[in-house]
Amino acid sequence: MVSKKMTQNRFRRGVTWSLFSAALLAGTTYAYLTDGGIHAPPTTGTYAYNTFKPGAAGFPAVGGTYTDPVFGGVVKRLTDIGANRNNEDIYAKHQANANGTLAFHRTSAVRIINVNTGAIAYPSQPAGLNANEMHWDALDPDKYYYFSGANLVRRNLAAQTNTTMKTFPATLQVNGGSLNIQSRDGRYFTVRYDGTNKVWDSQLDIIYAGAVTPTSSGGWTSITPDGNYLVTSGNQQHSYAIDHTTKTISGTAVIFWTLCGDHGALISASNGKSYMITFNCNNIPAVYRVDITLNQAGRTPAQQSAANQVLVPLTWNDAGHFSAVSKGPFQDWVFISPESVIDGFDSSTAGWTAYKQEILAVNVLTLEVRRLVHHRSRSITANYYNMPRVSTSWDGSVVMWTSNFNTSSPAGYSDIYAIESPLGQPVRLAAPQNLRVN
Repeated sequence: MVSKKMTQNRFRRGVTWSLFSAALLAGTTYAYLTDGGIHAPPTTGTYAYNTFKPGAAGFPAVGGTYTDPVFGGVVKRLTDIGANRNNEDIYAKHQANANGTLAFHRTSAVRIINVNTGAIAYPSQPAGLNANEMHWDALDPDKYYYFSGANLVRRNLAAQTNTTMKTFPATLQVNGGSLNIQSRDGRYFTVRYDGTNKVWDSQLDIIYAGAVTPTSSGGWTSITPDGNYLVTSGNQQHSYAIDHTTKTISGTAVIFWTLCGDHGALISASNGKSYMITFNCNNIPAVYRVDITLNQAGRTPAQQSAANQVLVPLTWNDAGHFSAVSKGPFQDWVFISPESVIDGFDSSTAGWTAYKQEILAVNVLTLEVRRLVHHRSRSITANYYNMPRVSTSWDGSVVMWTSNFNTSSPAGYSDIYAIESPLGQPVRLAAPQNLRVN
Protein backbone atom coordinates (compact mmCIF):
# COMPACT_ATOMS: atom_id res chain seq x y z
CA MET A 1 0.00 0.00 0.00
CA VAL A 2 1.43 3.37 -0.98
CA SER A 3 0.79 5.68 1.96
CA LYS A 4 1.25 9.39 2.54
CA LYS A 5 3.32 8.67 5.61
CA MET A 6 5.30 5.74 6.95
CA THR A 7 4.82 5.37 10.67
CA GLN A 8 4.68 2.47 13.06
CA ASN A 9 1.36 3.55 14.54
CA ARG A 10 -1.09 0.67 14.33
CA PHE A 11 -4.69 1.21 13.36
CA ARG A 12 -6.41 -0.27 16.39
CA ARG A 13 -9.58 -2.15 16.80
CA GLY A 14 -11.13 -4.19 19.59
CA VAL A 15 -9.63 -7.61 19.96
CA THR A 16 -12.08 -10.46 19.64
CA TRP A 17 -11.86 -13.96 21.08
CA SER A 18 -10.04 -16.34 18.79
CA LEU A 19 -11.49 -19.52 17.38
CA PHE A 20 -9.02 -22.16 16.31
CA SER A 21 -10.43 -24.37 13.59
CA ALA A 22 -9.26 -27.55 11.94
CA ALA A 23 -10.67 -30.22 9.67
CA LEU A 24 -9.86 -33.03 7.31
CA LEU A 25 -11.03 -32.49 3.75
CA ALA A 26 -9.88 -34.61 0.82
CA GLY A 27 -6.89 -35.68 2.89
CA THR A 28 -5.77 -32.11 3.63
CA THR A 29 -5.60 -30.66 7.13
CA TYR A 30 -6.21 -26.95 7.38
CA ALA A 31 -6.46 -24.55 10.26
CA TYR A 32 -6.61 -20.85 11.07
CA LEU A 33 -7.08 -18.24 13.77
CA THR A 34 -9.84 -15.62 13.69
CA ASP A 35 -8.75 -13.18 16.39
CA GLY A 36 -7.27 -9.70 15.95
CA GLY A 37 -4.21 -10.19 18.12
CA ILE A 38 -0.49 -9.94 17.43
CA HIS A 39 1.09 -13.25 16.40
CA ALA A 40 4.76 -13.02 15.48
CA PRO A 41 6.52 -16.00 13.91
CA PRO A 42 8.87 -17.97 16.21
CA THR A 43 12.49 -16.87 16.47
CA THR A 44 13.92 -20.19 17.68
CA GLY A 45 13.49 -23.86 16.88
CA THR A 46 12.76 -25.65 13.61
CA TYR A 47 10.53 -22.86 12.27
CA ALA A 48 12.65 -19.89 13.40
CA TYR A 49 11.81 -16.90 11.24
CA ASN A 50 15.33 -16.22 9.99
CA THR A 51 16.55 -19.78 9.48
CA PHE A 52 13.61 -21.89 8.24
CA LYS A 53 14.26 -21.73 4.50
CA PRO A 54 15.09 -23.99 1.54
CA GLY A 55 17.95 -26.29 2.49
CA ALA A 56 17.26 -26.14 6.22
CA ALA A 57 16.33 -29.24 8.21
CA GLY A 58 12.63 -29.97 7.93
CA PHE A 59 12.06 -27.68 4.96
CA PRO A 60 9.85 -29.44 2.39
CA ALA A 61 10.89 -30.50 -1.09
CA VAL A 62 8.49 -30.00 -4.01
CA GLY A 63 5.21 -31.72 -3.15
CA GLY A 64 6.05 -31.76 0.54
CA THR A 65 4.37 -29.76 3.30
CA TYR A 66 4.96 -28.10 6.64
CA THR A 67 2.49 -26.88 9.25
CA ASP A 68 2.60 -23.20 10.12
CA PRO A 69 3.59 -23.13 13.82
CA VAL A 70 1.41 -20.11 14.65
CA PHE A 71 -1.81 -20.45 12.64
CA GLY A 72 -1.80 -24.15 11.83
CA GLY A 73 -2.21 -23.88 8.06
CA VAL A 74 -0.63 -26.73 6.06
CA VAL A 75 1.65 -25.23 3.40
CA LYS A 76 2.66 -27.19 0.30
CA ARG A 77 5.77 -26.34 -1.71
CA LEU A 78 5.04 -26.39 -5.44
CA THR A 79 8.29 -25.28 -7.11
CA ASP A 80 12.04 -25.36 -6.64
CA ILE A 81 13.76 -22.94 -9.01
CA GLY A 82 17.14 -23.33 -7.27
CA ALA A 83 19.57 -20.41 -7.49
CA ASN A 84 17.48 -18.45 -9.95
CA ARG A 85 15.42 -15.28 -10.03
CA ASN A 86 11.67 -15.71 -9.87
CA ASN A 87 9.66 -15.07 -13.07
CA GLU A 88 6.16 -15.94 -11.89
CA ASP A 89 3.29 -13.94 -13.39
CA ILE A 90 1.19 -14.47 -10.28
CA TYR A 91 -1.41 -11.75 -9.64
CA ALA A 92 -5.01 -11.21 -8.54
CA LYS A 93 -6.25 -13.17 -11.56
CA HIS A 94 -6.44 -16.92 -11.09
CA GLN A 95 -3.00 -18.53 -11.11
CA ALA A 96 -4.76 -21.89 -10.73
CA ASN A 97 -7.47 -23.24 -13.01
CA ALA A 98 -11.24 -23.70 -12.74
CA ASN A 99 -11.04 -26.43 -10.10
CA GLY A 100 -7.64 -25.75 -8.55
CA THR A 101 -5.84 -28.77 -10.00
CA LEU A 102 -3.38 -27.06 -12.36
CA ALA A 103 -1.43 -23.81 -12.19
CA PHE A 104 0.84 -21.62 -14.31
CA HIS A 105 4.56 -21.68 -13.52
CA ARG A 106 7.11 -19.65 -15.48
CA THR A 107 10.88 -20.00 -15.53
CA SER A 108 12.48 -19.50 -18.95
CA ALA A 109 9.33 -21.05 -20.39
CA VAL A 110 5.71 -21.38 -19.30
CA ARG A 111 4.92 -24.66 -17.61
CA ILE A 112 1.72 -26.09 -16.18
CA ILE A 113 2.18 -27.77 -12.80
CA ASN A 114 0.03 -30.21 -10.84
CA VAL A 115 -1.14 -28.36 -7.72
CA ASN A 116 -1.37 -31.54 -5.67
CA THR A 117 2.19 -32.72 -6.34
CA GLY A 118 4.11 -29.81 -7.85
CA ALA A 119 5.07 -32.05 -10.79
CA ILE A 120 5.27 -30.50 -14.24
CA ALA A 121 2.14 -31.66 -16.05
CA TYR A 122 2.75 -29.80 -19.33
CA PRO A 123 6.17 -28.27 -20.16
CA SER A 124 6.81 -25.42 -22.62
CA GLN A 125 3.31 -24.12 -23.26
CA PRO A 126 2.51 -21.13 -25.54
CA ALA A 127 2.15 -17.70 -23.89
CA GLY A 128 1.19 -15.55 -26.87
CA LEU A 129 1.51 -11.78 -26.58
CA ASN A 130 2.70 -11.80 -22.97
CA ALA A 131 2.92 -14.46 -20.28
CA ASN A 132 1.03 -12.27 -17.84
CA GLU A 133 -1.89 -12.24 -20.30
CA MET A 134 -2.59 -15.96 -19.95
CA HIS A 135 -5.98 -16.66 -18.36
CA TRP A 136 -7.55 -19.92 -17.18
CA ASP A 137 -11.02 -20.73 -18.50
CA ALA A 138 -13.75 -20.19 -15.91
CA LEU A 139 -15.41 -23.56 -16.50
CA ASP A 140 -13.05 -26.06 -18.12
CA PRO A 141 -9.94 -26.92 -16.04
CA ASP A 142 -8.18 -28.19 -19.17
CA LYS A 143 -8.28 -24.84 -21.01
CA TYR A 144 -6.57 -21.45 -20.88
CA TYR A 145 -6.53 -18.38 -23.17
CA TYR A 146 -3.81 -16.22 -24.65
CA PHE A 147 -3.56 -13.36 -27.16
CA SER A 148 -1.91 -13.80 -30.56
CA GLY A 149 -2.16 -10.92 -33.02
CA ALA A 150 -5.88 -10.19 -33.38
CA ASN A 151 -6.81 -13.65 -32.09
CA LEU A 152 -8.10 -14.85 -28.75
CA VAL A 153 -6.67 -18.38 -28.65
CA ARG A 154 -7.74 -21.24 -26.40
CA ARG A 155 -5.09 -23.75 -25.41
CA ASN A 156 -6.40 -27.31 -25.02
CA LEU A 157 -3.95 -28.97 -22.65
CA ALA A 158 -4.85 -32.65 -22.85
CA ALA A 159 -4.88 -32.52 -26.66
CA GLN A 160 -1.97 -30.04 -26.82
CA THR A 161 -3.78 -28.09 -29.54
CA ASN A 162 -4.87 -24.47 -30.07
CA THR A 163 -8.30 -23.17 -31.05
CA THR A 164 -8.87 -19.63 -32.30
CA MET A 165 -11.99 -18.52 -30.44
CA LYS A 166 -12.34 -15.08 -32.03
CA THR A 167 -10.45 -12.88 -34.49
CA PHE A 168 -11.02 -9.27 -33.48
CA PRO A 169 -10.91 -6.23 -35.81
CA ALA A 170 -7.40 -5.23 -34.67
CA THR A 171 -4.34 -6.58 -32.87
CA LEU A 172 -5.02 -7.40 -29.22
CA GLN A 173 -3.05 -5.35 -26.71
CA VAL A 174 -1.83 -5.95 -23.16
CA ASN A 175 -4.63 -5.46 -20.68
CA GLY A 176 -2.70 -4.97 -17.46
CA GLY A 177 -2.37 -8.71 -16.87
CA SER A 178 -3.58 -8.41 -13.29
CA LEU A 179 -7.25 -9.42 -13.24
CA ASN A 180 -9.61 -11.70 -15.15
CA ILE A 181 -10.86 -11.14 -18.68
CA GLN A 182 -13.79 -13.60 -18.48
CA SER A 183 -17.05 -13.76 -16.52
CA ARG A 184 -17.57 -16.73 -14.23
CA ASP A 185 -20.23 -18.30 -16.48
CA GLY A 186 -17.62 -18.40 -19.27
CA ARG A 187 -19.74 -16.31 -21.64
CA TYR A 188 -18.43 -12.74 -21.60
CA PHE A 189 -14.87 -11.53 -22.27
CA THR A 190 -13.15 -8.17 -22.27
CA VAL A 191 -10.17 -7.55 -24.56
CA ARG A 192 -8.26 -4.42 -25.52
CA TYR A 193 -7.54 -3.25 -29.05
CA ASP A 194 -7.18 0.21 -30.61
CA GLY A 195 -6.42 1.45 -27.08
CA THR A 196 -9.83 0.66 -25.53
CA ASN A 197 -11.58 -2.29 -23.91
CA LYS A 198 -14.55 -4.00 -25.49
CA VAL A 199 -16.97 -6.73 -24.38
CA TRP A 200 -17.46 -9.87 -26.45
CA ASP A 201 -20.42 -12.23 -25.97
CA SER A 202 -18.84 -15.56 -26.92
CA GLN A 203 -22.19 -17.36 -27.03
CA LEU A 204 -23.74 -15.04 -29.64
CA ASP A 205 -20.41 -13.88 -31.13
CA ILE A 206 -21.32 -10.21 -30.66
CA ILE A 207 -18.93 -7.35 -29.79
CA TYR A 208 -20.93 -4.88 -27.71
CA ALA A 209 -21.31 -1.26 -28.70
CA GLY A 210 -19.21 1.18 -26.71
CA ALA A 211 -15.72 0.96 -25.27
CA VAL A 212 -13.81 1.81 -22.11
CA THR A 213 -10.61 3.85 -22.15
CA PRO A 214 -8.21 2.67 -19.40
CA THR A 215 -7.67 5.20 -16.63
CA SER A 216 -3.90 4.86 -17.09
CA SER A 217 -1.54 3.09 -19.48
CA GLY A 218 -0.06 1.11 -16.61
CA GLY A 219 -3.36 0.10 -15.00
CA TRP A 220 -5.74 -2.78 -15.72
CA THR A 221 -9.26 -3.31 -17.01
CA SER A 222 -11.36 -6.29 -15.96
CA ILE A 223 -14.88 -7.66 -16.10
CA THR A 224 -16.65 -8.46 -12.84
CA PRO A 225 -17.30 -12.17 -12.19
CA ASP A 226 -21.05 -11.68 -12.74
CA GLY A 227 -20.32 -10.08 -16.13
CA ASN A 228 -22.27 -6.90 -15.36
CA TYR A 229 -19.48 -4.29 -15.17
CA LEU A 230 -16.16 -3.33 -16.67
CA VAL A 231 -13.77 -1.86 -14.12
CA THR A 232 -10.62 0.06 -15.00
CA SER A 233 -8.05 0.97 -12.40
CA GLY A 234 -5.05 3.24 -12.14
CA ASN A 235 -4.81 6.23 -9.82
CA GLN A 236 -8.62 6.20 -9.73
CA GLN A 237 -11.08 3.33 -10.01
CA HIS A 238 -13.93 3.59 -12.56
CA SER A 239 -16.80 1.20 -13.33
CA TYR A 240 -19.02 1.00 -16.42
CA ALA A 241 -22.31 -0.89 -16.45
CA ILE A 242 -22.81 -3.53 -19.16
CA ASP A 243 -26.31 -3.86 -20.62
CA HIS A 244 -26.76 -7.40 -21.94
CA THR A 245 -30.19 -6.60 -23.37
CA THR A 246 -29.06 -3.75 -25.61
CA LYS A 247 -25.54 -5.22 -25.99
CA THR A 248 -23.89 -1.97 -24.94
CA ILE A 249 -21.35 -0.64 -22.47
CA SER A 250 -22.35 2.49 -20.61
CA GLY A 251 -20.56 5.63 -21.76
CA THR A 252 -20.70 7.08 -18.25
CA ALA A 253 -18.00 6.22 -15.75
CA VAL A 254 -18.77 5.78 -12.06
CA ILE A 255 -15.71 7.03 -10.17
CA PHE A 256 -16.05 4.80 -7.12
CA TRP A 257 -12.67 5.12 -5.30
CA THR A 258 -9.84 7.64 -5.37
CA LEU A 259 -7.98 6.74 -2.17
CA CYS A 260 -5.29 4.41 -3.53
CA GLY A 261 -3.76 2.82 -6.61
CA ASP A 262 -4.61 -0.28 -8.62
CA HIS A 263 -3.80 -3.12 -6.21
CA GLY A 264 -7.12 -4.88 -5.71
CA ALA A 265 -9.49 -7.65 -6.73
CA LEU A 266 -13.06 -7.72 -8.00
CA ILE A 267 -15.70 -9.89 -6.36
CA SER A 268 -19.37 -10.50 -7.20
CA ALA A 269 -20.86 -11.55 -3.88
CA SER A 270 -23.91 -13.65 -3.04
CA ASN A 271 -25.89 -10.50 -2.15
CA GLY A 272 -25.96 -9.56 -5.85
CA LYS A 273 -23.44 -6.72 -5.53
CA SER A 274 -19.95 -6.36 -6.96
CA TYR A 275 -17.09 -4.86 -4.97
CA MET A 276 -13.44 -3.99 -5.35
CA ILE A 277 -11.30 -5.16 -2.44
CA THR A 278 -8.45 -2.70 -2.14
CA PHE A 279 -6.46 -0.38 0.10
CA ASN A 280 -7.26 2.96 1.61
CA CYS A 281 -3.81 4.51 1.60
CA ASN A 282 -5.01 8.08 2.07
CA ASN A 283 -6.55 8.62 5.50
CA ILE A 284 -7.01 5.20 7.14
CA PRO A 285 -4.48 2.34 6.76
CA ALA A 286 -6.80 -0.56 6.05
CA VAL A 287 -8.23 -2.95 3.47
CA TYR A 288 -11.68 -1.88 2.28
CA ARG A 289 -14.67 -3.44 0.58
CA VAL A 290 -15.59 -0.77 -1.97
CA ASP A 291 -18.97 -0.66 -3.72
CA ILE A 292 -18.21 -0.16 -7.43
CA THR A 293 -21.66 1.36 -8.09
CA LEU A 294 -21.32 4.31 -5.67
CA ASN A 295 -20.17 7.50 -7.40
CA GLN A 296 -17.52 9.13 -5.20
CA ALA A 297 -16.51 11.89 -7.60
CA GLY A 298 -15.71 15.04 -5.63
CA ARG A 299 -16.16 13.33 -2.26
CA THR A 300 -13.58 13.69 0.49
CA PRO A 301 -11.47 10.79 1.80
CA ALA A 302 -13.58 10.77 4.98
CA GLN A 303 -16.80 10.55 2.97
CA GLN A 304 -15.49 7.76 0.74
CA SER A 305 -14.25 5.80 3.75
CA ALA A 306 -17.56 6.17 5.57
CA ALA A 307 -19.53 5.00 2.53
CA ASN A 308 -17.60 1.71 2.35
CA GLN A 309 -16.56 -1.10 4.69
CA VAL A 310 -13.27 -1.75 6.50
CA LEU A 311 -12.29 -5.42 6.21
CA VAL A 312 -8.82 -5.53 7.82
CA PRO A 313 -7.00 -2.78 9.73
CA LEU A 314 -3.32 -2.53 8.81
CA THR A 315 -0.49 -0.04 9.34
CA TRP A 316 1.15 2.55 7.11
CA ASN A 317 4.01 0.05 6.75
CA ASP A 318 1.85 -2.57 5.04
CA ALA A 319 1.56 -3.05 1.28
CA GLY A 320 -0.05 -6.14 -0.23
CA HIS A 321 -1.99 -8.02 -2.89
CA PHE A 322 -5.45 -9.54 -3.31
CA SER A 323 -7.20 -12.37 -5.13
CA ALA A 324 -10.92 -13.08 -4.90
CA VAL A 325 -12.92 -16.26 -5.41
CA SER A 326 -15.01 -15.80 -8.56
CA LYS A 327 -17.54 -18.63 -8.49
CA GLY A 328 -19.12 -21.37 -6.40
CA PRO A 329 -20.03 -21.60 -2.70
CA PHE A 330 -17.01 -19.50 -1.64
CA GLN A 331 -17.78 -16.52 -3.90
CA ASP A 332 -17.92 -14.17 -0.88
CA TRP A 333 -14.26 -14.76 0.05
CA VAL A 334 -11.12 -12.86 -0.85
CA PHE A 335 -7.49 -13.71 -0.05
CA ILE A 336 -5.11 -10.97 1.09
CA SER A 337 -1.33 -10.96 1.56
CA PRO A 338 -0.29 -8.01 3.77
CA GLU A 339 3.36 -7.30 2.92
CA SER A 340 5.47 -5.30 5.33
CA VAL A 341 7.91 -2.78 3.88
CA ILE A 342 9.98 -2.78 7.09
CA ASP A 343 10.49 -6.54 7.45
CA GLY A 344 13.91 -6.92 5.87
CA PHE A 345 16.18 -9.90 5.47
CA ASP A 346 17.30 -11.25 8.87
CA SER A 347 15.38 -8.53 10.70
CA SER A 348 13.95 -8.89 14.20
CA THR A 349 10.30 -9.59 15.06
CA ALA A 350 10.32 -6.82 17.68
CA GLY A 351 7.38 -4.46 17.29
CA TRP A 352 5.37 -7.01 15.31
CA THR A 353 1.82 -5.94 14.44
CA ALA A 354 -1.44 -7.75 13.78
CA TYR A 355 -1.82 -9.31 10.29
CA LYS A 356 1.79 -8.55 9.40
CA GLN A 357 3.25 -10.85 6.71
CA GLU A 358 0.24 -13.19 6.71
CA ILE A 359 -2.02 -14.89 4.19
CA LEU A 360 -5.61 -14.00 5.10
CA ALA A 361 -9.02 -15.17 3.91
CA VAL A 362 -11.81 -12.63 4.45
CA ASN A 363 -15.56 -13.01 3.93
CA VAL A 364 -16.65 -9.69 2.42
CA LEU A 365 -20.24 -10.02 3.72
CA THR A 366 -19.89 -11.55 7.20
CA LEU A 367 -16.51 -9.77 7.70
CA GLU A 368 -14.93 -12.92 9.16
CA VAL A 369 -11.13 -12.85 8.92
CA ARG A 370 -9.27 -16.16 8.84
CA ARG A 371 -5.54 -15.99 9.45
CA LEU A 372 -3.95 -18.92 7.63
CA VAL A 373 -0.13 -18.67 7.68
CA HIS A 374 2.83 -16.31 7.70
CA HIS A 375 4.04 -16.05 4.10
CA ARG A 376 7.64 -15.36 5.26
CA SER A 377 8.74 -13.37 2.21
CA ARG A 378 11.10 -10.56 3.22
CA SER A 379 12.43 -7.24 1.90
CA ILE A 380 9.56 -6.69 -0.51
CA THR A 381 10.82 -3.26 -1.57
CA ALA A 382 14.22 -4.62 -2.64
CA ASN A 383 12.86 -6.60 -5.58
CA TYR A 384 9.42 -6.92 -7.16
CA TYR A 385 9.59 -10.72 -7.06
CA ASN A 386 9.99 -10.65 -3.27
CA MET A 387 6.27 -9.77 -3.09
CA PRO A 388 4.04 -12.80 -2.32
CA ARG A 389 1.30 -11.71 -4.78
CA VAL A 390 -1.39 -14.03 -3.45
CA SER A 391 -3.60 -15.75 -6.04
CA THR A 392 -6.47 -18.25 -5.88
CA SER A 393 -8.25 -20.57 -8.28
CA TRP A 394 -11.63 -19.65 -9.79
CA ASP A 395 -13.45 -21.67 -7.12
CA GLY A 396 -11.21 -20.94 -4.12
CA SER A 397 -10.13 -24.58 -3.81
CA VAL A 398 -6.48 -23.54 -3.57
CA VAL A 399 -4.63 -20.36 -2.63
CA MET A 400 -1.06 -19.75 -3.84
CA TRP A 401 1.70 -17.21 -3.28
CA THR A 402 5.45 -16.82 -3.71
CA SER A 403 7.99 -16.52 -0.91
CA ASN A 404 11.75 -16.12 -0.62
CA PHE A 405 11.78 -17.42 2.98
CA ASN A 406 14.44 -14.90 3.98
CA THR A 407 16.71 -15.92 1.08
CA SER A 408 18.46 -12.80 -0.21
CA SER A 409 20.57 -14.32 -2.99
CA PRO A 410 20.00 -14.41 -5.85
CA ALA A 411 18.06 -11.17 -5.93
CA GLY A 412 14.41 -11.84 -6.67
CA TYR A 413 14.48 -15.53 -5.74
CA SER A 414 11.18 -17.05 -4.59
CA ASP A 415 9.18 -20.24 -5.06
CA ILE A 416 5.44 -20.99 -5.16
CA TYR A 417 3.63 -22.29 -2.09
CA ALA A 418 -0.02 -23.19 -1.61
CA ILE A 419 -2.77 -24.24 0.76
CA GLU A 420 -5.27 -26.71 -0.65
CA SER A 421 -8.94 -26.45 0.41
CA PRO A 422 -8.33 -23.32 2.54
CA LEU A 423 -12.06 -22.55 2.84
CA GLY A 424 -13.52 -26.01 3.48
CA GLN A 425 -16.11 -26.20 6.27
CA PRO A 426 -14.21 -26.73 9.55
CA VAL A 427 -15.00 -28.73 12.64
CA ARG A 428 -14.86 -26.24 15.49
CA LEU A 429 -12.53 -27.13 18.32
CA ALA A 430 -11.80 -25.45 21.61
CA ALA A 431 -9.63 -22.34 21.54
CA PRO A 432 -5.94 -23.10 22.14
CA GLN A 433 -4.58 -22.59 25.62
CA ASN A 434 -1.45 -20.77 24.43
CA LEU A 435 -3.26 -18.07 22.43
CA ARG A 436 -1.62 -14.68 22.89
CA VAL A 437 -3.97 -11.69 22.65
CA ASN A 438 -2.56 -8.16 22.83
